[in-house]
Amino acid sequence: MGGSLALVLGVPGGTWLGQHAGWPVPFLVVGALAIPSFIVIATVLPTSRPEAGHAVRGVVPDTRRFAVVLTVTGLTVTGVFAGYTYISTFVVDEAGFSESSVSTLLLVLGITGIVGVAVYGRLLDRFPRATLTLPVTTQAVALLGLSAAGESQTLAVIMIVFLGASLGPIFMATQSQVMHFAPGRTETAIAANGAAYNLGVAAGALAGSLLLPLIGVRGTFLVGGLMTAAALLLLLEEQLLSLGRKERCTDTLEKAQGRHETDSLSQG
Repeated sequence: MGGSLALVLGVPGGTWLGQHAGWPVPFLVVGALAIPSFIVIATVLPTSRPEAGHAVRGVVPDTRRFAVVLTVTGLTVTGVFAGYTYISTFVVDEAGFSESSVSTLLLVLGITGIVGVAVYGRLLDRFPRATLTLPVTTQAVALLGLSAAGESQTLAVIMIVFLGASLGPIFMATQSQVMHFAPGRTETAIAANGAAYNLGVAAGALAGSLLLPLIGVRGTFLVGGLMTAAALLLLLEEQLLSLGRKERCTDTLEKAQGRHETDSLSQG
């Protein structure tokens, strides 16, 4: 929820401030806001030795599925930031919006992100697979749709709403799943997922900067959409493999029970 609120307040606020006061100003404001956060963390959070804490471990440790979730995080974040880094350029140069409307569109994106987190958060424990697969799907649709939107402002706004409704829920769902499948301690799993997210942000922005002069801003969204589609295919493949393993286990159990019943009848 904190990340979604940052999209609602920080991104459009920083955009507006940069347009009216120059781009160095938002960075100075962010740096100044970090100071009280640092003071609160240093003075309020308790200090504890690692060996004194309770070692919480994954509910169903699974190294392969843990690696799949980390890969999905990396692919989706890299994909989205390949295009999202240049969302202002897209809405002005491609969709034809005015520069003054950029912060409003980013606000819409952030609000849909909060709504998405609130909705998916209520369903996360009941439908763990769907609450990851669905937002990955809508992100792929959004990025590919923005690439194809061209000069259609209506389609661009709809795809921005889809994109906003995907960003927060994907990371929330992957955080939940890495704790579930963590092969070791859950705090290490969360740190690994956070590292994959931040590496994705850097890699996506770098990829977008390299692609922008070659294929244009719409091309960056196309590449991002294809990367997200690759993450979706990986998820679906993992789910099919899991269903296959579950069916084989069920068959094995039923055969074992059948043999046990046959042996009991024979002994009787």
